[in-house]
Parts: sequence; C-alpha cells; structure tokens
Amino acid sequence: MSKYHKTEGGLWPNDEKSKPSHPDMKGRVEVSPEQVKGLIAMAKEGKTPKIQLAAWNRKAKDTGQEYQYVTAEVFWDPEAQAAPPPPPKPQPIEIELPEDDIPF
Repeated sequence: MSKYHKTEGGLWPNDEKSKPSHPDMKGRVEVSPEQVKGLIAMAKEGKTPKIQLAAWNRKAKDTGQEYQYVTAEVFWDPEAQAAPPPPPKPQPIEIELPEDDIPF
C-alpha cells in the first residue's frame, strides 16, 4: 500500500455567486477510506490531521470551461504507526548449589 493516499477533484466557477462574500469557485475532492484511516491515526497520535492540496489550471475538454484540477493527499504509513511489541522481560536465573560444595 502506498504511503501517500491521493484523490482528486475540481474547483469550478461559482455560478451562484450573488454576494462578494460568496466563493469565486466551488467544488469537491473525494476522501478515500485510506485517507480517513490516516487522518484518524494522526488524531489518535495527538497530531492535527492534515490534507495537502495542490491545484492546476485546466480547461474542460467537453465544454471548454476553465477550472482548477485539485488533488488531495494524506501521508500515512500504517506500518510506521504500528507499535513494536514490547521487549520480553528478563527472567532471573536461579542456580541452586548444595552447601557442602562451597569451597569457603
């Protein structure tokens, strides 16, 4: 399994923008089950869960409309997250010697 879990999506011009406070673009990025596991693992470790986003300007082939292609990436290595087993406790060695064999 890859340590980087990547999904994609897009941001499109917001056709419903009626106020300056509304976003210029809207869209979504899917979040995979692997990404969710990674985000939960980060939170359990006391870290702030983060998704890294990247965007590229593109033009839709079918409509010619410009949009931003977006990828979302979560770095999570499940093998690194697994705690190693605790080392075995050393057992004391007991040796019984008969008292008459002690030279002093």
